[in-house]
Amino acid sequence: MTHPVDPAVRQAHTDVLNLFRKSTAGESAAVCRTARDRLAALPNLDPDDPSTWASYELITADVQTLLGYLREAGVPSSEPERFRSLVISVLRYLYVADQADPGALLAELVHRDWQTWIGESHDHTLEAAGRLAACLHALDDSERARPVFERILRLRSGKHGDDHPDTLLAACNMGACLNQLQDFGAAFRLNTGTVARCERRLGKDDRTTILATQNLAGSLFGLGELERALTLYQEIHRRHRRVSGENSLTTLDAQAGIAITLHKLGDYEAARVINAGLLPRIEAVAGKDYSGTKHTRTRLEMNLRALGRDKEADEVHGGIPNFLPPP
Repeated sequence: MTHPVDPAVRQAHTDVLNLFRKSTAGESAAVCRTARDRLAALPNLDPDDPSTWASYELITADVQTLLGYLREAGVPSSEPERFRSLVISVLRYLYVADQADPGALLAELVHRDWQTWIGESHDHTLEAAGRLAACLHALDDSERARPVFERILRLRSGKHGDDHPDTLLAACNMGACLNQLQDFGAAFRLNTGTVARCERRLGKDDRTTILATQNLAGSLFGLGELERALTLYQEIHRRHRRVSGENSLTTLDAQAGIAITLHKLGDYEAARVINAGLLPRIEAVAGKDYSGTKHTRTRLEMNLRALGRDKEADEVHGGIPNFLPPP
């Protein structure tokens, strides 16, 4: 589904273009500051909501271009605070909207600049580092992501203590990284401790607690503890429904975890039922080209083939051969 660009975003885009079109030689620094402040005044849009992605596509193009001009003019991208927050939201959008490649490049640039302007341990510098590591993780490059996640966790812990929400989120990210590296023993130990600390400090329905629990389920899955993993994935799905709603991407992703585990347990029919219902919902929310939609389609095909229903499996991709690797 294609959503319209927010009128405030389109107006800001027009305003920024006009600023540069009407500028004259010698005004570059002043124009850059005005353009930066104009974008900083944009309303806060949730990058995790696919209905904002068309707006973020336009915002991202403006931010990418402006960052280059700011560097040339020697104007810091670290001020004002609202511009930093906007850049971090752009980086989040690039991560969740399957654009990890440009996300990693932009995050690396921003992180390097903010280290210079506001310092390595500033919270927003660490958030930019976190976006860089998350994009590397999304690109299955956790070898590069791991030292970044480790440094963030160390700096967060040293600055705020082990039970601060920012430190707990950093521990969650480290746990996800260890899962991807298939170091499931270390991941299980870290994620078990993180879940306990999150539940004590934040409560069971906090988003970070749910993320930590999801990481723990992934560790159990990797260790072959499939029944325990399934129980956790089912609980995670219930929590996401309460916190984020029936059709949020996080809720749909949690349901995918249930289907994957059921298939691994050999309950192909139960997995098929979930994936068949999930496919039109996730496509309606995020579109047919979204990675979650494609992976759901691939999982449904796998379910059908495991059930011996090859003719139906052939139709899942419209009779077109599927070259997407299993999720």
